[in-house]
Amino acid sequence: MNFPHHGVDRAGRRAALKTLACSAAAGLSGASWAQTGGKWVASGPIKMTVPYAAGGGTDVLARLVSSQIGNALGQPIVIENRPGVNGILGTNLVYGAHPDGQNLLFAAADFISIAPHVYRNAVKFDPAQFVPVALIAKMGFLLASRADNTAKDLEEVIARARVKEITYAHWGPGSTSQMAMELLRSRVPGIKALAIPYGGAAPVLNAVMAGDVEYGFVPTPLAMASQSKLKLYAIASPQRFAGIKDVPTLAEHGYVVDADTWFGVLAPPRTPAAAVEAIRAQMVAAAADPRVSARMAELGYTATNVPPESFGAFIQTEYARWGGVVRAAHIQAVD
Repeated sequence: MNFPHHGVDRAGRRAALKTLACSAAAGLSGASWAQTGGKWVASGPIKMTVPYAAGGGTDVLARLVSSQIGNALGQPIVIENRPGVNGILGTNLVYGAHPDGQNLLFAAADFISIAPHVYRNAVKFDPAQFVPVALIAKMGFLLASRADNTAKDLEEVIARARVKEITYAHWGPGSTSQMAMELLRSRVPGIKALAIPYGGAAPVLNAVMAGDVEYGFVPTPLAMASQSKLKLYAIASPQRFAGIKDVPTLAEHGYVVDADTWFGVLAPPRTPAAAVEAIRAQMVAAAADPRVSARMAELGYTATNVPPESFGAFIQTEYARWGGVVRAAHIQAVD
């Protein structure tokens, strides 16, 4: 397309071209973002879907991060909880949402890295097609039992599991609590463990504390909150968690296991790059704020140091890694 000169200087033509390009992008994507004073701002509240119930750990983390951003994007971020099918329902909805920069997903490894391998009929999204915005935090899992369990350490737990089948709790096929145990089993030949499913992380914790099951991989936030009522044997993370620093890693026992789950923000496919960059900048700034990272640690999370530009590659690596675990363990849900 050519522009007539008619007294318009080069700077003016460049400005006109830039405005036209922005308008075209908005028209093609249906984006409701506008450039104001060099900054991209949304024309209405930005909705962040958390595909779990309100009040849970993922919801708390999402609200912590979004509250720090405030109106820096020109509009508030509104959390909408859409639980169902281990996070898949809400994820399906965001995947098909209008790609205007005002629809976001607070994502986790459970339903992005693992669920597509397990719930093949229920999943209506392609993880690789989501637009990566920012990786926010990671969370570990600790092998726990009731406080009066007579197994004094991890080696004794393993010795018992080689002689007699132990029971452990998890919150559904493909949940990170189950994946952590499957990773351990893949590193320790001969152990026998019967999986008992429950309806969520809190019910798993209660079952372990009550002795209804012998063991369970409990998320760090719940383990911190109930430490006095549990016996903690090891954490399935590459490093110890600062909040429970006296609990060794499985790797320190000779079993290299990384069962950390991740949390981050994704946008629907075809979300405009300018909108993504505006959101990303604020998300990264919030996650880097020492007050936010300190609060994350208090809650049981660890802020990440994965650069935003590497988030997409990280998602692909995690998808492949967990797919291998699912296949090796022959985990498949009937959905």
